[in-house]
Amino acid sequence: MDNLKWSESEKKLSRRIFEAALEAELSEILAEFKCKAAAAATAEAMWALEEYLAQKRREVDGKYDYRYSQLLFVFGRLVREGRLQEEQLSGLAPEKLSYIQRMQEL
Repeated sequence: MDNLKWSESEKKLSRRIFEAALEAELSEILAEFKCKAAAAATAEAMWALEEYLAQKRREVDGKYDYRYSQLLFVFGRLVREGRLQEEQLSGLAPEKLSYIQRMQEL
């Protein structure tokens, strides 16, 4: 997969898709954080919230990797998780779409 070339239009499309998925997930985390913070009434709840944020950050940092060598894995995972729809990926070369479809099955 490292030998796949990305056209300028594929690079622009993938950046747009990647950023939209990342922003949507971060918005979900922020909304959940706000609910948890509003409900926190003890020091224990406050520290649990800190751990929640640390865990979410590790998950996001591990999932969203924009290196072209990793992007097809990322898109496959995001489709599998329901964060992307395959239709959003139209515009990528057929061999890239094929890789993404295979990544969904992992």
